[in-house]
Amino acid sequence: MVEPVETPARDPTDGRPVVLIVEDEFLLRWPASEYLRDSGYRVIEASTVSEAIVVFSSHTHIDLVFSDINLQGELTGHALARWLSKHYPAVPMLLTSGDRGAVQSVSTGPTRWFVPKPYLLTDIEQRIKDILSHHV
Repeated sequence: MVEPVETPARDPTDGRPVVLIVEDEFLLRWPASEYLRDSGYRVIEASTVSEAIVVFSSHTHIDLVFSDINLQGELTGHALARWLSKHYPAVPMLLTSGDRGAVQSVSTGPTRWFVPKPYLLTDIEQRIKDILSHHV
């Protein structure tokens, strides 16, 4: 099991947005994380919904969650979206999936967006920038 990368709460003098990436496939999570770090974001990684909840429970400031819908284990990206809606409703979430069935079950709204897989990292970064420009 991969532990989330610990990142301290956002330093007010730092000003970089913090993105939590929840993706169980390392070969998808790692390039997205590195690309966003190189683009100026602080990135925290989690491979499961449980790990993502631990990050929030540690009172780490999160500006946006980027999560796969189909995660291995008992909880999915949908479960994380429901948990966020209950506990952190203002935190925007960008969901992704390559599964057509999962796409049809995505509920978007004022703080929930969807992008299908496969995606370009440049498109994800732009989408995150657009979302954060309206929510941070």
